[in-house]
Amino acid sequence: MVLTTEKLLQGGMALATTREGKKIFISDALPDETLKVSITQDKGGYAFAKIDEILQRSEDRIEPACPYWSVCGGCDFQYAEIHVQARLKESIVEDNLRRLGGVERTSFEWERTVSGQGWAYRNRARFHVDVPAKTVGFLARQSNVLVPITSCAVLQEKLNTLLVNPENLFEAAQKSRFDKRGRNNEYLQVPVFLGDDSFSLSGKAVRITIGSHQFMVTNEVFFQSNSLLLPSMAEYVAACAVGDVVMDLYSGVGTFSAFLAKEGRTVISVERDQKCLALAKQNVPGCEYVISAVEHWNKKLKSGVQTVVVDPPRVGLDACVPAMIASFKPKRIIYVSCNSVTLARDLQRFRQEGYTLQKLRMFDLYPQTFHHEVVAILEKEDILT
Repeated sequence: MVLTTEKLLQGGMALATTREGKKIFISDALPDETLKVSITQDKGGYAFAKIDEILQRSEDRIEPACPYWSVCGGCDFQYAEIHVQARLKESIVEDNLRRLGGVERTSFEWERTVSGQGWAYRNRARFHVDVPAKTVGFLARQSNVLVPITSCAVLQEKLNTLLVNPENLFEAAQKSRFDKRGRNNEYLQVPVFLGDDSFSLSGKAVRITIGSHQFMVTNEVFFQSNSLLLPSMAEYVAACAVGDVVMDLYSGVGTFSAFLAKEGRTVISVERDQKCLALAKQNVPGCEYVISAVEHWNKKLKSGVQTVVVDPPRVGLDACVPAMIASFKPKRIIYVSCNSVTLARDLQRFRQEGYTLQKLRMFDLYPQTFHHEVVAILEKEDILT
């Protein structure tokens, strides 16, 4: 079957359409390529396919640099230069906002995307370990097969030393073998976080400097994995906040709270994870902390909040949260999103409460993959007028 691709979709699949109108989703393809493909899964009204031959390649296509490209399930976007990756991710965000959120690009200000270096940027990794075989690596794409890795080009240099001398990983895997198993219960997962000077392998807190702030973090809590570009995003969020009282929802270990509080603001941080909150209290001691799921906290909210910052997980906001936030009547909402599909859905819900998208900026925190972060600035329509 020969098809010409139209565009990229969320997750990186390229869309093509047969003469009969059937939608075909093709992996590892770029827009405007003519490809000979074979169907891998037929779902009736649509199908998935893989490339057998590139008949007409995009001028943006390059050869992947990583020797593990064809087998490792980690980096899935190495076949385009980093600036092209960012442009195509922008197109995915734009498409999601229009199709799923009813938001046209001309209706808001789209600020210049912020990018960093394309390689050696990750300070966090989740290794898979086969203890009996003394093997460390990552899982293959869409598979439970372990791919042994001796070096990963997107990891910071210090993390790669663990692959060269993996004894610490084997030891950590042995300690956690009863409660941190891989998806197929055969390989043990060992999350590793790289601080300024040392690793966190088994729950030990290490110090990491982000901009002018220092944070204590462990490998057991969430923290952005691109510490090189994170200062730019955190500073942008703080600069976009207005007023003296700011609420930081899904606040984690206090990354945004630290930057927000630096301006002399009162910051109310809400986080459900006790380990995160304990670290946040060390990292930003001057905030008011609440341990609660955001969706269950509506009766405890205080008035006088001018800005609400939300940084939810990939699933986005619980259905009740936009109305809950709107009940505060904040002047501005800052939505940090790692999934523009759920962002688009939540923008619809905020629009029902009178808050519309005014400004958006993408931060390409994850080069060589289709993942990215978006910061969306919302304001209430009657405030604007």
